Amino acid sequence: MNRNDIEKLFRECDRKGKGYLDREDIKVASIRLYGLKMDKYKIERLLSNIPDRVHPGLTLEQFVDFVHSYKHQIDQEDENRETFLIFDRTCKGFLNKDDFLHAFERMNIKMNPEVIDSAFKQLDVDGDGRVSYRDFDIMMNYVANE
Repeated sequence: MNRNDIEKLFRECDRKGKGYLDREDIKVASIRLYGLKMDKYKIERLLSNIPDRVHPGLTLEQFVDFVHSYKHQIDQEDENRETFLIFDRTCKGFLNKDDFLHAFERMNIKMNPEVIDSAFKQLDVDGDGRVSYRDFDIMMNYVANE
């Protein structure tokens, strides 16, 4: 997407001509750009990372930067989703420790079962024996950023 297209989208999504995109405008823009609505947590994270913010949203320049960087995030989310689905071989919507063990076996990765058990316990924050996609996604993004 070139700069003119981004500027046009910015103007179209700036519903009231404020000169910035507020939270609702950002949701609309993300749907138009990528077919995905950003959830409120991602929007808050996006806005909190803007230094010296004057408006309660994104200015044109900040939106241009967002468009260029968000494509990478979408790619990472797709990769995380695919990996989760590979681990969740019975389509339960969550992972248990057996799913982890089976995935490592399929990838022919030899790991000490105690290491796998420890990693699973760290991901299973509430201790219910299940790792949700959200927890898995957070872990994968953390690893990718390290």
